[in-house]
Amino acid sequence: MFDNAPCRCGKGLLENMKFLFGRNDKKVFEKAMKGVDLVQVHFPFLMAIGAVKAAKRLGKPVVGAFHVQPQNIMAAMGKISLLLECFIWFIFKFFLFNRVDTIVAPSKFAAALLRSEGVKARLYAISNGIPVEYVPGNYQRPEWFGDNLVLLNIGRHAYEKRQSLLIEGVKRTKYADKIQLILAGRGERTDELKAKAWELPVEPLIQYITPEEKLHYLNTANLFLHGSIVELESLSCSEAIGCGLPCMVSNSKYSAAPQFTLDNLFLFASGNLDDLADRLNFWYENRDLLRSEEIKDKVLEKTERFRFEKAVNAYEALYEEAAGKSRKN
Repeated sequence: MFDNAPCRCGKGLLENMKFLFGRNDKKVFEKAMKGVDLVQVHFPFLMAIGAVKAAKRLGKPVVGAFHVQPQNIMAAMGKISLLLECFIWFIFKFFLFNRVDTIVAPSKFAAALLRSEGVKARLYAISNGIPVEYVPGNYQRPEWFGDNLVLLNIGRHAYEKRQSLLIEGVKRTKYADKIQLILAGRGERTDELKAKAWELPVEPLIQYITPEEKLHYLNTANLFLHGSIVELESLSCSEAIGCGLPCMVSNSKYSAAPQFTLDNLFLFASGNLDDLADRLNFWYENRDLLRSEEIKDKVLEKTERFRFEKAVNAYEALYEEAAGKSRKN
């Protein structure tokens, strides 16, 4: 899964993850929790133990959350090991998942993954929700797109996001000189991606973009292309379909992103460059269908269950149930 990924450990690992790890402080926890009705613990790291214990001492209901999986950690390390995966799952369960009665996961895929690992808590699959601004808009197609098939990818430039695979996949198509690739974002692999981009006949756009540019491209590109191998939901795919942009994604067994596709024509075999190139050839040859209102309407129909309002309503119902049970006890 992470072949040829550089090993990044220790301080460098934390810097690459851009994640600030907290520490346990009993007094801080109890001060923060004193007036609340419910506590939600988001990450299964060391601080989770103290947070859960403090909440229970104060008689507060606790809800756990599942937003990181072992493969995220291993990808950041550049390591693959079944032993390491089992160890990380053990840590996650010890720190959080086996200490709470209720856990919310961002997708059915994520909930099923927890259950398969023997987690006994009540599991609720609730999407993070499509942010309200991601809706179809009246945008002019940028002139520099030309008549090319425009493939858009948005996300952190990291190994597990597999943007390099997308570059190579476009390179292998029959129509590489008619495909415009956009890799919007930044990260530890940005310079490497820019160097690799010189292999393509049409220079890709590889840079960070503003929120305004993001909405513009989501409303004017032809296809959202997502090669990530690790996703518990995929915010970038949800934003794309929110604007009516169809998604083509990797069928990685560690990813929930396939939930955002219309059918198998929008899936490619994880890590398989030839399959990716074949799919891109098909959609270039059928780009009129890709740009049709029929496809857009089908995509927008799929978005309804992921809209932010529905996610908020589901969370409210969960919190009311959890708090109600606590008051009865």
